Amino acid sequence: MTGSAASAADVRHCIKCGREVGPEESICAVCNRAGMTAPSASQYHGTVAVAIVLAVAALAFAASLSLRGVGPYEGSVVGVAPADPVGYTITYAVTNEGTQPGRAKCQLVALDDGGRRLRTHGTVTSQIPGGESAELSATVPGLEVEPATVTIRCS
Repeated sequence: MTGSAASAADVRHCIKCGREVGPEESICAVCNRAGMTAPSASQYHGTVAVAIVLAVAALAFAASLSLRGVGPYEGSVVGVAPADPVGYTITYAVTNEGTQPGRAKCQLVALDDGGRRLRTHGTVTSQIPGGESAELSATVPGLEVEPATVTIRCS
């Protein structure tokens, strides 16, 4: 009985029509009228690997084109004022030194007299046209004392 079970498992079927085919075939003679040999597994895998590499390269190239001319950004602190209920509002200016419009990600760092960090606050600007500046404000919550200095770094 085990011999018939093993031979039933060895029976293969045509991938197109379902007819029985030999152990080394994947397509029957009716479906393969031209008599072409089926590609090997390494040919399938090689084709897929090349397609993946080309797709990643094309995406990287498209990403570099989409970011061309955006930034760098230069930020400067304009003023610091108390905010309600607790905190301080920091007014800052950001300049897009590139030729294309873009958004800057800025980090405001409030420091005390000794240069110790009081608070850090991250912001993202609205769209700034290339070569232009924008003045913005951000409230740093939880900042209980007025900072001696505020630094800004934008990218």
